[in-house]
Amino acid sequence: MILIRHHNEGNLKPFFYFALEEYVLTHLLKDDETYFFTWEIHGVVIGKNQVIENEVNLEFLKEHQIDVYRRPTGGGCVYADHRNTMFSIVTKRTNKEFTFKTYLSKIIDAMKLLDINIEFSGRNDLLFEGKKISGNAFLQNKHGMLMHGTFLYDCDLETMVRAITPSDEKLVSKGIDSVRSRVTNLKPYLKGLTQEQLIKHFENVLTNQTYILSDQEVQIVKEMAKKYETKEWIYKKQPAYTKILKKRIPGGLFEIKLDLEEGIIKNLAIQGDFFDKQNLTPFEQTFKDLPYDKVSIQNVLSKLDISNYILDAQNDAFMSLLFEGIIGE
Repeated sequence: MILIRHHNEGNLKPFFYFALEEYVLTHLLKDDETYFFTWEIHGVVIGKNQVIENEVNLEFLKEHQIDVYRRPTGGGCVYADHRNTMFSIVTKRTNKEFTFKTYLSKIIDAMKLLDINIEFSGRNDLLFEGKKISGNAFLQNKHGMLMHGTFLYDCDLETMVRAITPSDEKLVSKGIDSVRSRVTNLKPYLKGLTQEQLIKHFENVLTNQTYILSDQEVQIVKEMAKKYETKEWIYKKQPAYTKILKKRIPGGLFEIKLDLEEGIIKNLAIQGDFFDKQNLTPFEQTFKDLPYDKVSIQNVLSKLDISNYILDAQNDAFMSLLFEGIIGE
């Protein structure tokens, strides 16, 4: 394998590494080549096809200033801090069906040299003594294949659980013990090997060449990275899903059902114990195909008065309830 290096080291955001993977895949990769590099981040990374609210505790992330990122590959949500090593492998497509085992076996062999016996499990995991130490994701296109994953060195498991468990304190508390029974860090078993030494071990064992990005290439990657850091990519590039907002506000108990697709309201329905003064359908249809953001909602409600439709209802309270469901702003 060919090790990728660049003169842009430091505390970089995942955007850069997603773009670096794309750059290698589309610009560097040639037949019979495989590239490898490692990286570190701090934040929650969700899969390309996941709905953020279903995967993370947004209040906890906000309180602890933990960012959310969306990767270009599928799979599940992961939390990583700087004590967790990420790795990427980029290679040409083969005539055979992709299997994680082909590439993860290289990680397994590298760890055997450190007297650490790791096993391949399920579709895309690595286990040590029956506990998960690595989860991996995959992407394939006309240029080649990308596989990347986590490698738990000394990750803060309690923060991990609280970050990627939707808010319910009882479930979170139980979840921490549950995760500890299924997930482990490798640091205690590495006989004093530091994280930096572990990364160097991977590089020495897995690669036999080095490709150093030029300053011009780094700038190209940075430019490519911009799309991965936009709110449209992170928050709006989600599969179609339904959001329920429920609260007692002036007029009664309101339950707003929002069908959303890529940040657009496809349908809005209002239910509750309020007293309607006339048919609500025209009011609800005003929101159809509207971007689900504060400016668009404010513009609509500046021209409508919900009190014409629901007894004692107030625009400001209704608008505030709608705002509660907006993330990423």
